Amino acid sequence: MTSSTPEAISPNRNKRFQVLAGAILVQLILGTVYGYSIFWEPLTANIFPTIITEAQQITSGSENIHPDTIIVKDEIALNVELAKQQGILKYAFSICILSFATVMVIAGRVQDVKGPTIPAVIGGLLMGTGFIYAGLMTNAIVFYLAHALFAGVVTLLILMLFDTFLGHLDKESVIVRYTPMGIMTTCIVASIMLGNQYVGKVAELDRLLLLWGTIGFMAGAGIGFAYVCPIAALVKWFPEQKGLVSGIAVAGFGLGAYLFSQKWGALGYISQQGIFPFFIMHGVICIVGITIGAMMLCNPPSTETVQQQKILPDSTWQETLKDPAFYLLWLMFFSGAMAGLMVIGIIKVFAGEQLVIAASEAGRILTATEKSDIMLKGAAAVGLLAIFNAVGRIVWGFLSDKIGRTATFVAMFSLQAGVMFFLAGMKTEATLSIGAALVGFNFGGNFALFPSATADFFGAKHLGANYGWVFTAYGIAGVVGIAAGNFAKVLTGSYAAAFTLAACLCLLSAGLAIVLQRMHKKNTSDKR
Repeated sequence: MTSSTPEAISPNRNKRFQVLAGAILVQLILGTVYGYSIFWEPLTANIFPTIITEAQQITSGSENIHPDTIIVKDEIALNVELAKQQGILKYAFSICILSFATVMVIAGRVQDVKGPTIPAVIGGLLMGTGFIYAGLMTNAIVFYLAHALFAGVVTLLILMLFDTFLGHLDKESVIVRYTPMGIMTTCIVASIMLGNQYVGKVAELDRLLLLWGTIGFMAGAGIGFAYVCPIAALVKWFPEQKGLVSGIAVAGFGLGAYLFSQKWGALGYISQQGIFPFFIMHGVICIVGITIGAMMLCNPPSTETVQQQKILPDSTWQETLKDPAFYLLWLMFFSGAMAGLMVIGIIKVFAGEQLVIAASEAGRILTATEKSDIMLKGAAAVGLLAIFNAVGRIVWGFLSDKIGRTATFVAMFSLQAGVMFFLAGMKTEATLSIGAALVGFNFGGNFALFPSATADFFGAKHLGANYGWVFTAYGIAGVVGIAAGNFAKVLTGSYAAAFTLAACLCLLSAGLAIVLQRMHKKNTSDKR
């Protein structure tokens, strides 16, 4: 492969392919976050009381029904209750995405200073520990440890606030000397009292909070630490093929969800062993796999290319936040991420429900077993979305290097808007498969184009920190997308309104890409 990289990189030419291999391995494991939709059904059965209709109550007999069972009037009411339960669980995915994006701001700076290996290893440990912790939630001691950790964090935050506002006072002051001890004593006593009163006695709330804190916050923080490292390293090793190598690396992120959606993968393991043993197994894989990949990452001897020296200087993150181009990039990323994450978070259940609706409209009267079998077909959409998510990262990244970022952005956002407008009306296996594939294909392009565009505008030297700030759009999109989808589903019984909103935002982003190109041309001419 021909490249105009500096001579300092030539002796290490083969090293960059080792970095590429490590990047793919790390991203492959991190990408399993996109398979979260397969968790909701088994977790619902393990966390919430069973829901049955009045007709099922009569059939089963009152003496055979558990006292905690929720009884509703009919199938419509049952579906509404299930939607509410799974909607609450889905916020673990939203928290994960938000934590991912927020922590990446910090991790990007660490990566710029310490290199890619250290933050990637930290990320693997955090992600793996989060899943292992979630897998042990059937043990009461786990809840007490989680409660103690939470109390410790709260105590630390209070002490930090005290030091911020009162730490400048005379050190001999009684307040300054003894108040921290009082704060710690108060927090310890309050923690013990609350622990004895609530921990382990409100099962649903306990497990929900633990899930949000583990596969939500901890796993998301781990992904945030590790995600930016492979991308930042590769952009420095392959400065002339930023779009392509970014796409190849993050294609692993897209393929990670495919492993979850297969019967020979996570889906099959969960059906045979259960959700909690799977969490433990996956946690171990995260720690080992990401650590191995992290050891293969490194920065090249020089990160400045001839092109960068001639056209645009590297911007620090402070300078980036003052540039209007940053905010256009941010809004574009938000729109594209919201559309994709909304579908990713619900695709298995959504596809299954659409097939059930189609069968009912055709006049079929489904038994509980038949309905369950049809719902399982939704897993096929998860797999297709994951595969095309990976393919889209490579294809859109390659195209952006050939035809330019702007044309690629416009094409990708326009296509995604069209798919989102029609998605709610798809009710056959064929159309749902095509819809899921196209959503994944376009969504994947975001992760090849936006790091490349960030490097184009602000340079590669501080890409970790700069892209970390751009990536906050992804975190907020995760929360807004899931919330919009849940709200539309509960209020209208359909995701159509939320899909339409996402489509409009994608069209807006296509227009913003053109504005961004003009801004880039002006900045480039001014710097020459």
